[in-house]
Amino acid sequence: MVLSPIEHASPIHKKRPRCLQPNHVFEVDGVQYLTANGPTFVPTSDVPKTPCPVTAITSPGASPLTRDWLEAYLDKLDRCDVYDTKTFIKGLIITSSVCRQTISVECRDFLQQLGNEWVEMRVEDSKDSLAPGPYLYLDGSLKCIFRLYDDVQRAFMCGIEAVSDPRPSSEFQQLRVSGTSYDSLAIAVPSQVPSLVNNSPSQLRVAVKDCYLLQGLRTSLCNRAYYDISDPATFTADVVQKLVEDGAHILGLTKLSSMIAREEPMDAVDYPTAFNPRGDGYHTDTSRSSRRPAMANGVWQYQPSHDDISLRGLIKTYALFDTPCVFARSFDVVKRVANIWGAASYSGAIGQTKRPYRLIYPVDYFPVQSSEQMNLLTSFVDDVERLAPATLVTFSIRDSWKQNHPSDVSNNVDEYLQDVVKGTFYHQFYYSSANFRDRYANRHQCKLPYVIPFVQRRWAQGASISLEEHGEATKRLLIYKDWLHKELFGDDNFESFVILPVANASPVYRDEILKSPEKQSALDQLFLPPILGAPDIVIPIGDVPYLFKITGRTEFLPVVANLVGAPTRDLELLHTVERILRKSGRPKGVLTGPRMFN
Repeated sequence: MVLSPIEHASPIHKKRPRCLQPNHVFEVDGVQYLTANGPTFVPTSDVPKTPCPVTAITSPGASPLTRDWLEAYLDKLDRCDVYDTKTFIKGLIITSSVCRQTISVECRDFLQQLGNEWVEMRVEDSKDSLAPGPYLYLDGSLKCIFRLYDDVQRAFMCGIEAVSDPRPSSEFQQLRVSGTSYDSLAIAVPSQVPSLVNNSPSQLRVAVKDCYLLQGLRTSLCNRAYYDISDPATFTADVVQKLVEDGAHILGLTKLSSMIAREEPMDAVDYPTAFNPRGDGYHTDTSRSSRRPAMANGVWQYQPSHDDISLRGLIKTYALFDTPCVFARSFDVVKRVANIWGAASYSGAIGQTKRPYRLIYPVDYFPVQSSEQMNLLTSFVDDVERLAPATLVTFSIRDSWKQNHPSDVSNNVDEYLQDVVKGTFYHQFYYSSANFRDRYANRHQCKLPYVIPFVQRRWAQGASISLEEHGEATKRLLIYKDWLHKELFGDDNFESFVILPVANASPVYRDEILKSPEKQSALDQLFLPPILGAPDIVIPIGDVPYLFKITGRTEFLPVVANLVGAPTRDLELLHTVERILRKSGRPKGVLTGPRMFN
């Protein structure tokens, strides 16, 4: 085993005592590990002074340790991707709250077969007991172990060191470790052994988009000019801080579409678009903020009610639409994050609704083009209708507006909403970036910052809107919002949900130019939840085949359903989804790799 020390070139490191200072990288059987500061260890037995991988375990009591017990314990540890018995069994530390602890002969023989060289027995108070899991014994201390993963999808802007103190005053520090493959970062992942041993919820591993402030780190918005003028943040975004205080480990900052706009793969200039592991592996992560990426990557997505969540520390583009969201591979993680954020106060129990369900089926967005995708969506709608149970209500925004529109406005909703997105969203997108443009110009002899052509064009559209036009567009948007809310959720006799498709399931190749829309309608289904300020959840429901153009092989694209609840009804939305999953037998999690499900 070769230990490679990490050189910290920046003096900033010395000012960050609440970071678990990384100090060495070592590799065993092709797997790289990172060590960080850990507890002092003074052995009582004859322990070699050379660096040694160590396993710490907690004894069950005064009874002698048996082979069966130890084998079952190590099996639990091996379920953690950071731990490997073959690597860390060389040294064994057994902690116990009782003074007399013995190891049976068969247990010692079993340890020797595994390659164990020494065992240390320690009596410790349960409150201050050494956490079970992998360590490296080095220089009189037990170094904490992190596994290093290559960022093979090129999704991260930077990795982050572990923070030992969850208080809001804690600062984050960039992890300056490269991956083993070319042009790759290494991401440090902590052990989850303690939760596996105790059967408790595991520590969340969280990647944060580089549009949320992390104290001590600069922000890029995936734009080099923005990073250039960015100062280290003086606080951490509230939604991230809540996760940290719950014990979450922040892995790093990830890429996003440049300037939080729209960016197709061939549009990327400053930072290449991340690779998508689904299908053939040569798709993009897409661009829009949450629902399209959730579909492209085949994961769960949850966005809380707009007015129930703090936006502090989120770089804003349009206050009426900006809302944090979470992506996850399991519904259980979605529930947990919703509870941590306080957006749903989720108790974990499947509640009984006090009102009958109604599922609104907007024909403005159905059917979708692909018959195979439509079959999957229809099957999910049938499950909601049958298992919630819910009354299916067919609804047309255009027809309903024509029959029951607000007074003194056009009876054509497309005409009424024409240029509303431009007059509101694009206008605010331009002016929310004013400080960035001014700071960059002041620092670079009045030069304007570079942004991709799509952002330039969107800025130009936003700048062309006068204050009077912005006011009129905002008025129309709010009138439409109020009307839409009454039509969809105004009947207090029902708990209503809206089912939406996210996009057509079709391949988007990295080497093909895909033109982004220059003009968007407020009637687009992706605008419906943000206009309402409503909670929504993206549910993976299946995949559809397609022929990969390079190899001629059949691959698969994820298909998802988007369920929208009434504003502030996050809890009932999550309860309903859980009930449908439980009764239908649909999976609550997705796999890694090319396909979501087996």
